[in-house]
Amino acid sequence: MNNIILIDDNKTFSDSFVNEAAAKNLAVSPKPSLQGLKQILPALAHKYAAVVLDIKCLITDDQSKEDASFIGAALKFIDITTPGFPRFILTGDDTEFEHLKRYYPNERMFLKNPDDLADLFKELQYCVANAEPLRLKRENPVIFDAFERGLLAAAKETNLLNILKNYGETNPANFRGIVGDVREMHEEIYKALNRRNKNLIGDQFINGNGSPTFTAPLHRHLEGNPDRQNNYNPTTTVYQDSTISTSTKFIHLTCSEVIHGTSKTQYHISPYTIRALINALMEMIIWSKQY
Repeated sequence: MNNIILIDDNKTFSDSFVNEAAAKNLAVSPKPSLQGLKQILPALAHKYAAVVLDIKCLITDDQSKEDASFIGAALKFIDITTPGFPRFILTGDDTEFEHLKRYYPNERMFLKNPDDLADLFKELQYCVANAEPLRLKRENPVIFDAFERGLLAAAKETNLLNILKNYGETNPANFRGIVGDVREMHEEIYKALNRRNKNLIGDQFINGNGSPTFTAPLHRHLEGNPDRQNNYNPTTTVYQDSTISTSTKFIHLTCSEVIHGTSKTQYHISPYTIRALINALMEMIIWSKQY
């Protein structure tokens, strides 16, 4: 997960950079052009900690000669699509280095020599250590493994990162938005289960707009259709024990009550409820992975 982007059309240097980075526990995604950069940013920005740009590079993969306009185009693209994304500039030419410094005095620039590369790798290691999305993924591998294995839609990974970023939120004005995100992710767990396991979540438990029903029949099914006449012993496969069943009901009912403002006592939740919802959601993701 310690991912760095490298844009450099010199394959020899690129391969050397990738190998040296690997020795420092940094994974590099090398691309030879601005076109390659656009394949990664902004869509996959949450997976990377920084980008390293050669001063002269290709604009498109099929271009035969490097283009001096590359660096200006690349910096502009990053400014527009992912402002603030950590970036570093590399060159093997002292003259180019000094020339570019005059035009981009605020950019962090390095020469392709041992001393500068050593300094660059220190900067990259710092970026990785402090990149919040990567930090959250490192701290929650059992959760994000669900995305790596394709058990949850890749497009929802950003949603989950946003939820975890707000774990310590204390401003009540922001609670409703967080609760809405939790509700969406909770529903996505059941949608994903419906896509891959019809025995667990059959189509009868998905309503017309594609959302899970979360009604009594669904809960009874997941609990094994307990027989009231026989000490509530299950009569079908049990998919959720009391812990998971209680967690999913807590998420659904709390999110609905907060979002729609239907508390009969007009009770206002505290940050502890936000944390409880997020923790319960993480437990639901872990539970869902076994199916």
